[in-house]
Amino acid sequence: MKANQRWITLATLAGALATGTAAAGDWSFDATPYLWVAGLDLATSRPPSEPAGVDRFDTRISAGAMFAGEVRYRSVGLFVDCAWLRLNTAAIRPGPLFSYVNLKLDFIHTTCALTYRLPLEGKLQVEALAGARIWYVGNEFSSGAGAIPGVAAATDQAWADPLVGAEVRYDLTRRWSLDVKGTVGGFGVGATIAWEAFGGVSYRFTDWCSATLGYRYLHENYSRDRSTFNLDAHGFLLGMGFHF
Repeated sequence: MKANQRWITLATLAGALATGTAAAGDWSFDATPYLWVAGLDLATSRPPSEPAGVDRFDTRISAGAMFAGEVRYRSVGLFVDCAWLRLNTAAIRPGPLFSYVNLKLDFIHTTCALTYRLPLEGKLQVEALAGARIWYVGNEFSSGAGAIPGVAAATDQAWADPLVGAEVRYDLTRRWSLDVKGTVGGFGVGATIAWEAFGGVSYRFTDWCSATLGYRYLHENYSRDRSTFNLDAHGFLLGMGFHF
């Protein structure tokens, strides 16, 4: 091989490698496990066998798992947010008819949305999104025998809410940023109305690791076919982000 041919071959290989590196740089991945310490105002359909007159309950969160992630190619991405909570509810005064009255509630919501980052320059970043939030709610009711025999019942329901929204980020410094996010949906397709709002601050430890602290409010108003799920959940959220 002649010298000029050798240099042409090396130059072609270098160009191919550079193109592959640039293509790989068009992709990005974000993974964020988070903890949402939320207070709940919840009204759900009573299981068919729940005794009337027992309406004073103590509700506690017994388990949960929460995760958000996004894969993005240039300005277009796919966002997923999954949350599962288990609530254990016990009657404070079950009365003489039953020795105890317990209700276990599992609710899962998963948001899947396509995102588009607007072509803005500078410290402001805006990302629009459109997709759906899928809900699953399961009730398990049981009561112990007192003056009358105990009863047990279980119900479940699932639905999907179309939604649209946006996320806005403003870089205060190289490490600190402000984050605001909001969605609205339902529109009578699933829930009558559903909306969510988040505001917080983020700190970037390295290029691949960050932390976010903020406040989140989630509202869901679903009622159909004698099934009711009205939820207002709000509280502080702490997340650890990993970026690739």
